[in-house]
Amino acid sequence: MRRMVVTAIVAGMFAAAAVGTAGCARDTAAGAPPALESSAGDWPAGVKEAEVYAQVLRRYLGTPAENSFPAHTFKTAYVLDQAHPDVLGPVERPERGTPIAPNTQHQISAALAGVAHVAFIADQKTVIETRDGCAQVRDGGILITLGTVDGDDNRVQVAVHGFFACLGATGLTYVVQNQPGTGWQVTGTTGPMVIS
Repeated sequence: MRRMVVTAIVAGMFAAAAVGTAGCARDTAAGAPPALESSAGDWPAGVKEAEVYAQVLRRYLGTPAENSFPAHTFKTAYVLDQAHPDVLGPVERPERGTPIAPNTQHQISAALAGVAHVAFIADQKTVIETRDGCAQVRDGGILITLGTVDGDDNRVQVAVHGFFACLGATGLTYVVQNQPGTGWQVTGTTGPMVIS
């Protein structure tokens, strides 16, 4: 009797593993990129971050009260290719943050094509030039550093810092919520706003 129970348990484990593996093979075989409309909690790695970051950047670039510039001021937004947990801290970031995956970068750039050209960069020094003693982003662009996504599958906070020229910089933390039927949306801000 005991041997039969153990055999049934082991057989059940193999059956569950086979079903799980078949599901994975089916998803991989489809070869289609994951949709951003997936429900919370079942997204492949990177999709959640892509949608959240796209919404944060859309709000930041399109809201003059939060970035201190008229709408559509920046044709190019240079975004660091790594997120930093202390994005509202010092502008010089000596250590690399958490990398933003290339697939996530591509999804963000595509989602914001109508707002601005989003170019991910590895080093902020590559887009900063000094004119008349004033450090500024080349070609009239803006340099953006994203914070890490902090929260769960329903509500997160993401800080963002944007630098334009001299002392022209702003930073704040957005609250982003997963709205039923519409996905991730910025619902407001939290904490202090940094303006220089």
